[in-house]
Amino acid sequence: MTCGMLKYRFVFSVAMFFVSLLFLLPRAEAKAQDIEHANVGIINETPDFQLDLRIDEQGLCTVYPGKSTSLSVGGKNTVGEHKLVAKAYVWSKYLGRRQIGKEVTLKFELTAEEKPSPVGNVGWFHIFTYRDFLPQLASVTMKRANGADLTSCGVSRRWTLLQKPDERGAREKIQQLVWAASEKYCVPAGLLTAVIEVESAFNPSAVSHKGALGLMQLMPATCERFSVRRPFHPEDNIEGGAKFLSYLLNEWSLQFPSHRRLELSLAAYHAGEGRVESWGGVPPFAETKDYIREVLRRYKAL
Repeated sequence: MTCGMLKYRFVFSVAMFFVSLLFLLPRAEAKAQDIEHANVGIINETPDFQLDLRIDEQGLCTVYPGKSTSLSVGGKNTVGEHKLVAKAYVWSKYLGRRQIGKEVTLKFELTAEEKPSPVGNVGWFHIFTYRDFLPQLASVTMKRANGADLTSCGVSRRWTLLQKPDERGAREKIQQLVWAASEKYCVPAGLLTAVIEVESAFNPSAVSHKGALGLMQLMPATCERFSVRRPFHPEDNIEGGAKFLSYLLNEWSLQFPSHRRLELSLAAYHAGEGRVESWGGVPPFAETKDYIREVLRRYKAL
C-alpha cells in the first residue's frame, strides 16, 4: 500500500512538472518579447529648423538645429508599430515661429533588440535633413569641385555646379525676367539686377558655400517660404527673390526708420531677418557689410 502511494505520488509529481512547463514556456517567451520601454533616436541635421516631434500622438519634443536627442517609448504596447509626426519651424524675434515645408509622418517597428546610432543604442532612429520637409528640392543634385555628388541642401562647405551659362543669351533673358518681376512686385529693376550680379554673377546654376541656390542665391527655407519649386530655373528664382525683397522692403522693414529700410532689407536678405532684429541693425559681419556696400554701389550705378 505504501509503495503504491509513493509510486502514485511520483507519477503525479512528474505529470504536474510537465504540465507546468507547458504553461510557463509561453509565458517566458512572451515575457522575453515584452519590454517596458525602448529608446528612439532623433538627429536634426538641418542648420535652420527647429523640429517638433510627437510619437503616437503623445507628448511633444523640440529638437533644435544640429542637435540630437533620445526619446523613450513605453507602455504595454512598446513592441510593435509606432508613428512619429515631425514638423519643422524657423524662428524670428518679431514674427515668431513659422512652419516650413510639409508635416512628416513616419511609421516604424520596435522590437526588444537595440542597434547603434549617433545617440547610442536605440530601438530605432532617424536622421532629419532638409529633404524630409522640402521634397521638391530633393531632386537638386549638386556637384563638388572635384566631381563628388552632393544631394542635400544647406551644406557648410564650398560647392558649385560645373556648368556655365551662355553669356549673351542668358543675360538678355535674365534682364527680361527682371523687368517683369520688378513691375509685378514693385521692386526697382536696378536693385534686382544689382543683387543678381553680386549674388551669382548672372549664373543660374550658382550654389554658395552655405547652400544658397541660383541667380538670387535663395536658401532652401526661402524657396519653401516663397514657393520656389525650381531654384535653378531663372524665372522661378528671380520671382522668388523679388517676392522676398518686396516683403522685406514693404512689410518687414516698416519697423525701422524709413532712411534705413533699404540698407536693413539688404542686410536681412543676406544674413537673415532674425540677425538684423537681434542686433537692431546691420549685423557686425564683414561679409554682410561688404555685401550691402557692393549692392548699393552697383544699384546707384544702374
